[in-house]
Amino acid sequence: MQISELLAVKRLHLRFLTGAEHAHRTVRWFYTTDLLEPARYLRGGEFILTGMMWRTRPEDSETFVSSIASAGAVALGAGTALSDIPPDLVEACRAHDIPLVEVPSETSFGAVTEEVLRALTQHRFTTISETRDRHRRVMAEVAAGADFSEAFAGAATQAGITSWVISSTGRRVASSSAPLSPDAAEWLAAKALTWPTFPRTVRLPGGDGAVVTVLPVQTKEAHPLATWLLVCAGDQGAWTEEEHESVAELVSVAVLARSRREERALTDARHLEGLPRLLAAQRFDEAGALMSGLGPDEDFAERGRVVVRAVMMPEPRIPDLTRRVLTELVADWPGAVVTGDTDSLAVVPVPDGVDARRGGEEIRARLVRRARVLEGGLLDYRIALGLSSAAHGVSELRGAAVEARHARRLAELRGGRSRVIAGAEIDSHELLLASVPEEVQSSYRERLLGPLIAYDRDHRSELVSTLEQFLEHSGSWQRCAAAMHVHVNTLRYRIGRVEELTGRDLSSLEHRVDLFLALKLRD
Repeated sequence: MQISELLAVKRLHLRFLTGAEHAHRTVRWFYTTDLLEPARYLRGGEFILTGMMWRTRPEDSETFVSSIASAGAVALGAGTALSDIPPDLVEACRAHDIPLVEVPSETSFGAVTEEVLRALTQHRFTTISETRDRHRRVMAEVAAGADFSEAFAGAATQAGITSWVISSTGRRVASSSAPLSPDAAEWLAAKALTWPTFPRTVRLPGGDGAVVTVLPVQTKEAHPLATWLLVCAGDQGAWTEEEHESVAELVSVAVLARSRREERALTDARHLEGLPRLLAAQRFDEAGALMSGLGPDEDFAERGRVVVRAVMMPEPRIPDLTRRVLTELVADWPGAVVTGDTDSLAVVPVPDGVDARRGGEEIRARLVRRARVLEGGLLDYRIALGLSSAAHGVSELRGAAVEARHARRLAELRGGRSRVIAGAEIDSHELLLASVPEEVQSSYRERLLGPLIAYDRDHRSELVSTLEQFLEHSGSWQRCAAAMHVHVNTLRYRIGRVEELTGRDLSSLEHRVDLFLALKLRD
């Protein structure tokens, strides 16, 4: 209730002595005290009632008023049953901008308290009713397919909660006000992947260091790598009960919206699950019919599409996790579709008005940034992504899918928790290595390097590292020996042992290439 509502109750006979201009202030609770410094018992928003028993000298008024003002009290009611209100108390309230209300001797503090409780209880029931009606309406709208960002913004604004919904990669999903900066959203998303429990209250880095509280949007199939987060301004410890309920309702709306999007993504994935097979068999008419939801072929030819392949290592124990993570990674581009499970494929439209080459570079840069945000949650996994050049027309998708697969294989070889490789980057022996089946790579690597690795293990020698240095220095005895800080004769002895164990002649360019490729497969 507002202070003005309390003073409007005629039977209480209350009147302002100072601060009438703050009659609109909201009273959250009341507190009766005769302590000289009661600040530690206050939480803010209280209407303080006092009989002034704490006053033994004029200076005490300043001490008392500064204490309640520092704690966030909204007003002071002074009873005159024992004495008149002294001028020093009026001046102290005026100095600290605290409205001072006279409680006459005929009005008991109990009567004031009763009126405050009655008003707060009535307000509480009214608020609950309005909140529940609003919540049911918003849930119905989202369930019926209304735009979630608009529905969320309206609900959060009506509840008076400044809040945002972001994804696990820091992508903006919805907001009640100006969106979080990309850096702040990505920082929160990355941090959230390391937090064991929620809700979590943190201070944003940089700027004004705003305090926010983060809650997970937990759907049935939720996984931290592919979920949403609700971010609310303020510290949850200072929220009122009504604010806690409003936030819980915003979470439930976001959960419903997230569930609907997951259902649509799964439906699309199942619809397109035959696409890789049709492309490999060059059955382009059938592939085009399957992809009719992506738009007419004319639009396809003009804008182009980039194929993205993704794999998580080791294979996730959670069904469909790779597809869900890839779906989140490409969610920035309207019209992007994803299919597949452990080896997922996405077809991503080049942004409108952007040429194919620059569009492909933009998609790659965004994927790199999004994947890096996820690295804090990739403790048990690695994720490798490969991108093709832009394909124009369904017939070009087959080559794009093959190029993306080779790029993804190279991303696997290069390591790191997340790695994104574009087909345009593959212009060396790495393209050949990436296209070779894993079992062939393993066999080749073992045949050439196995004897050296076993020898080093048994004799505590350094034949493998010596071979790497020798090839890195293009077979120069002097430069290699100097870089390794050994005598040339020591180097010649070691290389001789390498040749004996591998059956290769390191004076031969062909044999050097064989061993060089084997070492690359070992990286």
